[in-house]
Amino acid sequence: MSNAATPRNSKPARLTAAKVKLAAEIRAQLAAQGGAAHREVVISRILERKGVHGPAAERTRRALLSAFELHVHPEPGSEAPRLFDLPFGPDSYRWALDEPVRRAIPF
Repeated sequence: MSNAATPRNSKPARLTAAKVKLAAEIRAQLAAQGGAAHREVVISRILERKGVHGPAAERTRRALLSAFELHVHPEPGSEAPRLFDLPFGPDSYRWALDEPVRRAIPF
């Protein structure tokens, strides 16, 4: 699997308060989009809502990608819950709520 936007480091991703918050923002934006959307739509709407521009926007974008990756493929033993899915496969840019999460959100 090659995903240039979210390179794998040798060090496993850690669940932090910041990533929990970013995952909640992604979850809320996906819910607002009916449960799934292109990742660029999700990211741009979060950045717009936060009013983030310039270098800060790129840092926030990378952090959102990292939070998504942590919650789409939690490593064994990780405290991160599986919240998201890539419904069209690992190289897809379509983000979605994982089915159990989706069922818990009233649309």
